[in-house]
Amino acid sequence: MIIVPQPKKLNLKKGNFKLKSNEYIYVSTRNLFVSVEKVKKLLKKHGIEMFISYYKGDKTSIIAEVNRSKVKEKSGYKLNVSSDKIQIYGNNNQGLHYGIMTLIQLIKNYGIELPSLEIHDWPDVENRGLLLDISRDKVPKLETLFKIVDMLSELKYNQLQLYTEHTFAYSNHEKVWKDYSPLTSEDIIRLDKYCRERFIELIPNQASFGHMEKWLIHEEYSYMAETFEFDTPWGEHFDKPFTLSPAVKESIGFLDSLYQELLPNFRSKFFNVNCDETFDLCLGKSKKLCEQYGKGKVYLDFVLKIYKLVKKYGKRMMMWGDIIKNYPELVSELPQDIVLLIWGYEKDHPFEKECALFKDFDFYVCPGTSSWNSIVGRVENAILNIQNAVKNGLKFKTKGVLLTDWGDNGHWQHLPISFIGYIYGAALSWGYEKNKELDVEKALDVLVFEEKSLGKILYEMGNAYKEVGIEFPNSTFFVLPLLYPEKINSSNQIINLLKLENLIKTKSLLEKNINSLSELETLEFNKLEKEEIKNSIELALFVTDLMISVLKTKSKTLSELPNVVKQEYKYRFEKIIDDYKHIWLIRNRVGGLNESIKKLKKILNYFD
Repeated sequence: MIIVPQPKKLNLKKGNFKLKSNEYIYVSTRNLFVSVEKVKKLLKKHGIEMFISYYKGDKTSIIAEVNRSKVKEKSGYKLNVSSDKIQIYGNNNQGLHYGIMTLIQLIKNYGIELPSLEIHDWPDVENRGLLLDISRDKVPKLETLFKIVDMLSELKYNQLQLYTEHTFAYSNHEKVWKDYSPLTSEDIIRLDKYCRERFIELIPNQASFGHMEKWLIHEEYSYMAETFEFDTPWGEHFDKPFTLSPAVKESIGFLDSLYQELLPNFRSKFFNVNCDETFDLCLGKSKKLCEQYGKGKVYLDFVLKIYKLVKKYGKRMMMWGDIIKNYPELVSELPQDIVLLIWGYEKDHPFEKECALFKDFDFYVCPGTSSWNSIVGRVENAILNIQNAVKNGLKFKTKGVLLTDWGDNGHWQHLPISFIGYIYGAALSWGYEKNKELDVEKALDVLVFEEKSLGKILYEMGNAYKEVGIEFPNSTFFVLPLLYPEKINSSNQIINLLKLENLIKTKSLLEKNINSLSELETLEFNKLEKEEIKNSIELALFVTDLMISVLKTKSKTLSELPNVVKQEYKYRFEKIIDDYKHIWLIRNRVGGLNESIKKLKKILNYFD
């Protein structure tokens, strides 16, 4: 039996219960109709027709009701399967929903004949959310977001954020979003309702300090930019504006106008204003302020102005802690009701140290899926990163876990590459001790794909990066030649560190999994997921083969490969891109696709 999250208390008994048609599902509150309807739809797939009722009669075989005398833990539930009925009790509506989701998972495990058992379960962490990046080129269609919400709901997440820089259709700012197929106010209203019916809080999110380049590149907004070119901490040169300048008095009025339009579409009490990665602060218009007051103080003062705006709209402010943590002497000057978000995406990120710094505030730990900048994932890193975050979050009494799924550099990873992170993040944030050894392969097969082997393929290809013998922070070997083809040369560390035997082992692992994928029977239910996984492996294989050719021919650059070899790679890559485009447009809006492809196709310049 595989249940995610694995319950804290599960007692299997003798006997079983067989679900039958023409019987009733009783639910004590109308707020749970959507939850029990999901049970009804799943049973219909098994040929069982049941009816939902607010009346408990003789033919009622599933009983779902709130009963605080039976379940004391907040948002907890009890689920009992006996020889003649199924009883689900919740401490509140949310707890009852979680019990119903567990029943759905039991049916996915056993079909219509369930073992007799008792389950008693409740969450370790109050808030368990996912942040999905919709600003790095890829904006999902509304139906895709609905499917993600359904998955999150079954996994017992209760919060969702859509990371937004420029992809909300502000009525007076069409120039910024017109080519990106943004979410409209109506989309948000529909999604907010859909989430609420599934006990997920949709939290508004808007970049408000750093990461404002999509706005500031336009003449109408450029006067608010801190500067127009700078070097990042990792040595990359930016030749575009990035950060909203606190030295420009109109900056706060501008944010006020955005919040005024955005926030009424959400029922959540929270609002994430981000305020992270203000790399160029003090390098331009605010330089004199920084010389006078110090960089940390200038940052804090602008954050406090944003805080007043958020309070004005009746929301509770969330913000990333990556900048203010550099000024520990200023942390106590933050208002106590700000929720600080502690992010870090490597397996050894110092979560313990950072949780200790923010322990007097409500804070969330924010690990990642490790899917971005990876093509096929970084599974081991994702698992260890999530473990590290949740373990230390619990130690310092975190208020939440926010799993992040970013789309840096074109959002090249297809959605299933993030599924292992979704599963494992859900499991650990609900119950760390019971779930840290979770069999994620089996969980994927039973609960997500509902067929064997896809979970194993995702897991193995997600660890292919380890076969290369070199690990790169926040990325994998499969991405670097695509992102930085100009750096593939004999003087660069990448080529010098690569070993042919490791690349051949990597190639063998990827080929094994693409062959396993082709041998599976294609169920219509998972047809798209298989296309996405196949395209991901093909892209990783392309990069692996390319670098094998570079090493074998002892080429000093990609351009020095033999012409016939370059032409073969060109044709092969163009076919991968065609498939990539086709897959993109099934789940996602067209806006942003050209930008993503433009980044992906940089390498073709070296094959001419």
